[in-house]
Amino acid sequence: MSTNAPLSRRRFVQGAALALAAGAAGGLASGCSALDEFFTGERVLTDDTGRNVAIPTPSALSKVYFTSSLAQVFCFTLAPDLVAGTAVAFTSDQLEFLPAGTGDLPFMGSLSQGGDIDAALLKNQGVQLVLSISGTDLTDVNLADALALQDASGIPVFLIDGSFDRIGDTYRLLGDALGRPERAEELAAYCERIYRDVTQAVSGVPKSQRVRYYFAEGPEGLQTEPDTSQHSLAFQVAAGSNVAADTPPTPGRSDMADVTIGQIRAWDPEVIVAWDWQSRGGADQFIRASSAWQDVSAVKNGRVYAMPHVPFPFCDRPPGVNRFLGIQWLANLFYPGYYDVDMVEVVRDFCSTCYWRDISRAQAERILGMEG
Repeated sequence: MSTNAPLSRRRFVQGAALALAAGAAGGLASGCSALDEFFTGERVLTDDTGRNVAIPTPSALSKVYFTSSLAQVFCFTLAPDLVAGTAVAFTSDQLEFLPAGTGDLPFMGSLSQGGDIDAALLKNQGVQLVLSISGTDLTDVNLADALALQDASGIPVFLIDGSFDRIGDTYRLLGDALGRPERAEELAAYCERIYRDVTQAVSGVPKSQRVRYYFAEGPEGLQTEPDTSQHSLAFQVAAGSNVAADTPPTPGRSDMADVTIGQIRAWDPEVIVAWDWQSRGGADQFIRASSAWQDVSAVKNGRVYAMPHVPFPFCDRPPGVNRFLGIQWLANLFYPGYYDVDMVEVVRDFCSTCYWRDISRAQAERILGMEG
């Protein structure tokens, strides 16, 4: 329902009666608040920066947007019917596993990696609320970007901390903001259970037996993520031991670090997880075939794996709720004796629960790269 919709006599009487009932049940102050919300179509909610933000009431909210693809994944999982556009251009492979109608949404930009969102476009598309959700603790940059977009557009921007270990709080606050508390609680409980099950399972792995892995990024596999990067968090939750843990990030590459093949040979990882070459321009096939990599234990022992990336990469970009599928994949890959699950069924369950898509075993196998 739009905030500009005509106020019919019937709607006026019904709404006023509900507001007065709220006042009778909760006291005069809450009654005044309910009446204010009914007449203005707005309410005040506190975001994770402590800001009191005036946002549309659930009954008045019909279109939301987001500052990044990370926030978009959260919104897709919770309320795809409210999503006004997309922050990325999706491929047909991705659309097969995303909520119906996603391919019809207009591309509206993102603030990630120096991108831009057209404030006038947000207004023209009727966006009433913008969500900014982080993958780790919210920063001053998150807040500054949100305030700048809010000032430029006149649309409230609501910030939420989407850190791994507070996923339940993330969903519950987002569900409150979007007026979907029941769905939010379902997703909160689901992700909390995954996090608990994975962390409990891998906690039994002795430190001396932690799998030494290398995360190979880029077309030659010579970029990676140190432990200070949010893009390594899924690996940390799954109890991997990062051979590049202390490597300093390369200036201008955000969290990412450039390394050499000499360093990788010296580290000699047991497992290599790489970007998929076909869709992400990654190095999984290059690493397996290149003579420069042949002395690395992971290559010699056939333990080079392409990270599944459909509909979103399992472990890194965007660093959103998709990582809760990633930590299951990594834990099973690293420690099948500790986290023994059927990953095909795990993928099917995640797509059904989070992405609103019931998929077949064959589709799940394709996502996992098990075809052929």
